[in-house]
Amino acid sequence: MNGLAIFLLPLALVLGRLASQPDGKIYLQNPSFEDTPRASACPAGWASYTNGSTPDIMPGAWDVQIPPQEGRSCVALVTREDGTCEDISQRLPQPLKPGTCYTFRIYLAHAVQYVGYNHPARLRIWGGAGRSKQQLLASSMLIDHEGWKEYKFQFVPNHTMRYITFEAFFAPGAMFRYRGNIVLDNCSPIERCDRA
Repeated sequence: MNGLAIFLLPLALVLGRLASQPDGKIYLQNPSFEDTPRASACPAGWASYTNGSTPDIMPGAWDVQIPPQEGRSCVALVTREDGTCEDISQRLPQPLKPGTCYTFRIYLAHAVQYVGYNHPARLRIWGGAGRSKQQLLASSMLIDHEGWKEYKFQFVPNHTMRYITFEAFFAPGAMFRYRGNIVLDNCSPIERCDRA
């Protein structure tokens, strides 16, 4: 009995140390936007703090049948001709630190038929100490493909950030505002990286 106790005590200490050592990654809550498909709703773990922002959980909302890249659902954001854009945010479990290089990946697609919001859009990634969008961390190219493609982003926050926001936005250099969409799925953890 004493021999077993002597063996288990060091094992418990080692396992406790391993559990308390973070791998340096920041894991998003519900990174694949899993929830019941429906219109004008944020998936579990996500919220929108922008007036008039009503993300849609796909497939099925507004009869848009885009299949998810991973899991059972994904999320779609639109841009509007009045200049407003939808977004989706969450509080990070650990803050992004200023002057630190980070990288992460996400799958993006475009729904060709989306109840009139049919033009391609791009993704902008914002960080903030609170719920407001304070620093534009990264922006994608125009997402005009129906099939899913993985995109990798790298950024360096200029102050401590506790929130991340994904925002649909208009084409680079667009001279007018339009009805567009972008579909998001399967975010990787946020990891530290060396500056390029």
